[in-house]
Amino acid sequence: MDILERRVIGALLLLLGVSALAVAIHTNQLTTTVEMLKNAFKTVII
Repeated sequence: MDILERRVIGALLLLLGVSALAVAIHTNQLTTTVEMLKNAFKTVII
C-alpha cells in the first residue's frame, strides 16, 4: 500500500469515529458507546 492510500484510509476511519461519537451524543447514548469502546480496546490489549 502506498503512503497516500494509508492516509486516506486513516482519514476515513477517523471521520467514521467522529461521526459515530456525534450520533451517540445526539441520541444521548454516550455511556453505551464508551462501554463498547472499552470492551473493544480490552480485547485488543489482551
